[in-house]
Amino acid sequence: MGRALTRQYNLGRRAAPKAETRSRIVAAALEVFRDHGVAGASNLAVARAADVAPATVRNHFPEPDDLATAVFAEMLAELRVPAAGIFDGLATVRERVERLARELAAFYERSRPWWRVYEREPDLIRAWGGGVDQYYADVEGLMRTALGELSSDERSVAVVTSVIGPPAYFALRERGLSTDEAVDLTLELALPWLERRADAR
Repeated sequence: MGRALTRQYNLGRRAAPKAETRSRIVAAALEVFRDHGVAGASNLAVARAADVAPATVRNHFPEPDDLATAVFAEMLAELRVPAAGIFDGLATVRERVERLARELAAFYERSRPWWRVYEREPDLIRAWGGGVDQYYADVEGLMRTALGELSSDERSVAVVTSVIGPPAYFALRERGLSTDEAVDLTLELALPWLERRADAR
């Protein structure tokens, strides 16, 4: 019995360094992907950045897309994608859509370097495909929550998606508007339309 307890204890001690090594590889890969894209994220490049052997990277991430998937999950955790809790205590569509627009704008600003990587790296669409699809589904879920009684109205969802989504936001920022100015303008465009839509139902 003493041997069994010792063995379990030793396995636990070995598991901790293994988890630390995996975290170090993912953190290093995150930087490599951001700075050099998919093409530059070879096992060798990631191994050098993580200060491990290439075989160690393969051991932790045996399939080609495993590391890219782990990097995407780490990136989303680092960027803090807004969650449904942002609407706590808000009763009206106006309040919720305004909160959504401001929270998404802050998220877009945090993720600006990654939008650039994603735009210039079509291979990321394949590597991150499932994760990207889930991200867009989660954001659409937030938009529907913000819309409340209009959540099943596809035109309302389309308006919020197109006016508050990243393309419109970044287009306004590139025209010299500040974050607050861009958000205020999108709300000026979206809210009156949504309120008229709600009144007509």
